[in-house]
Amino acid sequence: MKRLAILSLACCLICFWGAPALAITPEAQPKVITSASKNVVEIGLSYSGDKIFFFGVNPAPGADVVIKLTAEKEEAVKLSVKGKVGPLWMTVKQYEVTNSPFIYKLHTSKPLDQIVSKETAQELELGYDAVRGKMKLHLIRGEAAPEDEETVWKGLLKIKERATLYNIVEDPARLEISEGKLFKHYFRFPPAATEGRYQVESFCFQKGELVGYGKDIIEIKKVGLEHWLTQTSQNQPVFFGIMAVVIAVAAGLLVGVLFGKGGHH
Repeated sequence: MKRLAILSLACCLICFWGAPALAITPEAQPKVITSASKNVVEIGLSYSGDKIFFFGVNPAPGADVVIKLTAEKEEAVKLSVKGKVGPLWMTVKQYEVTNSPFIYKLHTSKPLDQIVSKETAQELELGYDAVRGKMKLHLIRGEAAPEDEETVWKGLLKIKERATLYNIVEDPARLEISEGKLFKHYFRFPPAATEGRYQVESFCFQKGELVGYGKDIIEIKKVGLEHWLTQTSQNQPVFFGIMAVVIAVAAGLLVGVLFGKGGHH
């Protein structure tokens, strides 16, 4: 009995100390050396998006590559669900979606399900299923229904893809790998991309196992008049409000004068 008790205790200790090792820790993997064509994107009044190229060295020649773009910030999005009330279609409930990335883009050297298992993809937040799995719904008004999660997810995805903030490209032509080691690709930062820090993570897999990881940081910042307006609205809200009213009044007077002159002809 004593030997059995000691053996049981040893097994428990092994399980206790071994459990954290089961989790995938990207930072502990061999570093993927990467470089970006630029690390700072400046947004002015004429900003219409940008394209940034990325280059990297695969630490395990021949390994599959997955690249993920996300923002360091998350956002809360309010989505309405429409339903039929009598003969009319109208908003019958509203949800607030949290814990969803502001931007989510994924490039893979071949279909994701041929590179990693669903469990690994979920843990590393690779693919739409992982994004949906993290999403949290908060009912604002109306009555919840089991099918609401699917409806809200489809609505959120449609909005994000239309703004080109979400997309997944599983195409070796887009993520080129030369001689099994050097890779290059690019991400488009759409006009909807806002000020903040964005991270580009590079994952290298061999037979489904993570064998390399790297990360680049891209900063988007406002410059010129747009930067001044943003800073003024945040730091001097009273002055900004007065200025907005003065501009609106001046614009109204100008329109009145122009149309007033035209009325005399």
